[in-house]
This record gives sequence, structure tokens and C-alpha cells, in this order.
Amino acid sequence: MITSTVAVSDIMTKHVLFAKPGQAFAEVARLFAEMDIHHLPVTDANDKLIGIISANDVMRGFSRRLFNSPDGSIPLDQSLTVADLMTSNPVYLTPANSIQKAAELFARHRIQCLPVVEGTRVVGIITTRDLVKHFADI
Repeated sequence: MITSTVAVSDIMTKHVLFAKPGQAFAEVARLFAEMDIHHLPVTDANDKLIGIISANDVMRGFSRRLFNSPDGSIPLDQSLTVADLMTSNPVYLTPANSIQKAAELFARHRIQCLPVVEGTRVVGIITTRDLVKHFADI
């Protein structure tokens, strides 16, 4: 077992894009493709973390279209929103948590991303890729 006292704040991504629950699914899908990202924290009107949406959630949104029609001819449901597909009340970390704690949460919850929250504000995001990059650079 590898243990580390490195803080999440040392390797997290600090410049984070956010989604809003009422945001159109198609808009978020476009963002994922254009920005080459895989996760977005979802915040309410007060910027409080309320969920997370992932590339897997986006795939689920597209699969609704494919499985509703044998030839996929049904247009994408334009009424789908981030709130329809996001995971509510996501697991999160604080900047002071160790990357060991992040690894434990990734494994326990079978997830690949954790928002980093200070007080009620999202200040970063850490992914399994961040951990791999950190250990590969050692």
C-alpha cells in the first residue's frame, strides 16, 4: 500500500468549469467534447455543490435516444437537463485531505472524480488521472 501525505490541493485542478441543474444536456455534451473534459461539478444559484455530471452520464443521455428507436431516428430529447442526468449529493473532499484519502474514496465508491470543497464553495476537482500523473512523476 502506498501512503502519501500530499494534500489534495497540491495536485487538484483549480480552474474548474461548472454546470447548472437547468442547463441543457446538449450544451453540456458539447462542452465535454470541445473542452476534452470528463466531469463537471453542478452548483446551485448560490454556487453550492449539489451534484456532478460525468461523461458516462452524457453517454446515458445519448443512449436514451438510441434505445427508444431501432434506427436512432428519434431526435435527442431537447428537454433533458443536467438535473436529469447528474449524480446528486456527490462525495467530495476538502483541499487539506490527503491524496491517500482521495484514492480510498475513488476505490470505495467506484468513481473517477471528486469535487474539492472549501466551506460551501467548489475550489477544485481531482480525478484518478491526477493521481496517476502524480505517482508517475515521482
